[in-house]
Formats: sequence, structure tokens, C-alpha cells
Amino acid sequence: MKLRKIIIHLFLAFLILGCSSKAASINLENKNNDNTYGYIISVDIEASKEKVWNIITDFKNYPKWNSVLKMENNNNLELKKNFVVTIFDEKGSIEDNFKALLIDKKKYTYFIASQTLLSSYFFKATHQFLIEEISHNKVRFTQKWKLEGVVGYLFEDMIFDVLKLFKTMNLELKEKAEKS
Repeated sequence: MKLRKIIIHLFLAFLILGCSSKAASINLENKNNDNTYGYIISVDIEASKEKVWNIITDFKNYPKWNSVLKMENNNNLELKKNFVVTIFDEKGSIEDNFKALLIDKKKYTYFIASQTLLSSYFFKATHQFLIEEISHNKVRFTQKWKLEGVVGYLFEDMIFDVLKLFKTMNLELKEKAEKS
């Protein structure tokens, strides 16, 4: 919620001031050569893909192991169904709260959700949870974000600062999967 309000206020200020370009100092990861920008974090986990999948898709139990993210209202991972996402900062305060839509999934491999603010031309974020099997009992868990729209372009550094919190989630997932 806070992030969304900041983005809207900053965008309005941008329009009022008539700014027309982005600072050259921003480091972009744009491998698609289009108008999207991404952020990727990964962790290797000594556990099976089934075990990791069962943990990351068990939204009800997120609060027991995950200090960063809470997801509600789609415990069965139903495609095209909205669910509520809450992101917490390091102190446990709410950083952002929004609705996301589950757009794709493949059991034991990935699920993908997206959030759109007004329209994809204004802002769209796509978040992928990926499990890549390295060996029978070792996987690489990767979270990828793709940002689209003018807000994603103008404020990606601020958005990516929030996404850095997910490194903590990855480490908490690793600990949970390797312990149990």
C-alpha cells in the first residue's frame, strides 16, 4: 500500500514537472530489449523439488517460516484467481499490500503471478517463483520480477530496493526446506 501510494505520488510529480527522461545512473537489467526491466534472486537448496514446491505453495503456513511475504485467498493455486499479497520490511512493518493474479503454474517447476496498476502501460509487475532441479535432492529456487510500464521504468530502483527483501525470504526457505 505504501509503495503504491509513493509510486502514484511520484508519477504525478513527474507529470507536473514535465520531466521527460530517466537518470543515466540507473543500472537496468533488460535482456529482452523491450520496455521491461527485471530483478532476479536465487538460492541453492539441499532438498527435492517436491519439498520446495510444497513449502512455497502452502500459503497458510508462510507466517511460520517467512518474515517477508504473506499470501492469502488462493491456497489451492487456482489459475486466474486473485489473491492478497503483503510484503513486510525488516522490522515486520507492512511495506506494501496489493492484489495479484495467478497467471500460470506447472507443478514442482513454477508459478507466476502478476499485479497491474491501472493498465500495463502504467504499471505491471510479473513475479515468477521457479524451481530448477539440479540433482535428485538439490534445487535452485529463483524469484524473477519483470516490470512494465512507465512507473516500472521511472521508479525501478525504488521498487528493486523493496524486492531486495526477498533475499531474506529465499534464505528462510532454504533453512525451512533443509531442516524439515
